[in-house]
Amino acid sequence: MRSGVGRRRVQTLVIGLATMMAVAASVLGGSLLVVSGAPFDDAFAGQHGAHLSVQFDAGKASAGQLSKSRVAEGVSAAAGPFRTATVTPRSDGAGPGAPGAGPMTVVGRGDPGRDVDEVALLDGRWPTRSGEVVLSANSSLFPAMGMKLAFPHLPGRPTLTVVGVARSVTRTADAWVVPSQMAALTAPGSGGYQMLYRFTDAGTAAQITAGGKAVTRSLPPGAAVGEQSWLTVKKSAERDTAVYVPFLIAFGALGLVMSVLIVGNVVASAVGTGTRRIGILKAVGFTPAQVVRAYVVQALIPAAAGTALGVLAGHLLAVPVLAEAGEVYGTSSLSIAPWVDLAVIAGVLGLVAVTAWASAWRAGRLRTVDALAVGRTASAGR
Repeated sequence: MRSGVGRRRVQTLVIGLATMMAVAASVLGGSLLVVSGAPFDDAFAGQHGAHLSVQFDAGKASAGQLSKSRVAEGVSAAAGPFRTATVTPRSDGAGPGAPGAGPMTVVGRGDPGRDVDEVALLDGRWPTRSGEVVLSANSSLFPAMGMKLAFPHLPGRPTLTVVGVARSVTRTADAWVVPSQMAALTAPGSGGYQMLYRFTDAGTAAQITAGGKAVTRSLPPGAAVGEQSWLTVKKSAERDTAVYVPFLIAFGALGLVMSVLIVGNVVASAVGTGTRRIGILKAVGFTPAQVVRAYVVQALIPAAAGTALGVLAGHLLAVPVLAEAGEVYGTSSLSIAPWVDLAVIAGVLGLVAVTAWASAWRAGRLRTVDALAVGRTASAGR
């Protein structure tokens, strides 16, 4: 069988290259289909998004009172209280009325979190001291590493340096700083707290409303001044991505279909050109089953090598494509699911084996004289 592969170098190379391209396209196409199925839901689950974020007036509720809301009925996990402030920055010398210099919500968090609203760092690092800030990728300001944000209307005229860019799947803030920075960003008589909640049941607006009432029941009236449901964010995200999803799904499906057609045609043609050799093998005593087995193995050897290279090429191609898809979907850390690789490898090698088996079996069932005649006719035609 190895000698057969060596003698048919051109056909072996064609099968290997066709398989490699088909596998690379299938890995990329399959990954796009997977991430385009429910991008927001996948990101929400992966980052443990908050079902409800609530803003509280710091003058009406203390941090201690808010901490007790963690054990309210229906709450499965909570984060906070985090100090918050609404500020208007001036970026790198731009005037206060410059585009993109609108009010932004800044939250004091010591780390990106884990159990509730895990903020995903896209670039840079989390702030470790005062004077540093991480901008949200969804902020009205264009996030750029090293950018200076000045706050001339605040006492002391603080200035922050952008050290990271991050994304909260439930869009809980426009920027994050260390908790010790919040005092300099909070004007006298202003500021508040933020609490983030996950509920045991949060699939409907009614359940979110019930959860919101439960966490504020023990607090002073009017302490909650604003809230945001994950259902509202989900609706907005799905509306923003509705235009792109059909195109990405169509691209992924087209890649899979083209892969099947290319591999099937190439393998069938390669086996078909060996009809005269099949006749010779039968003439020296090979049975149809032995002929089929030999040709299937000869097709699988270059296909296996092409598959290995195709998986590698598919991963290299998928990195920038999935990064762009993540930007479109407003999510982070999109990656190729391991089962996509396994499905593509099994599918392509299975397709090669079945196609080679069918072509070889059809030729192997011919009478020896007919097989030799078909081979001579094909050679003469060429």
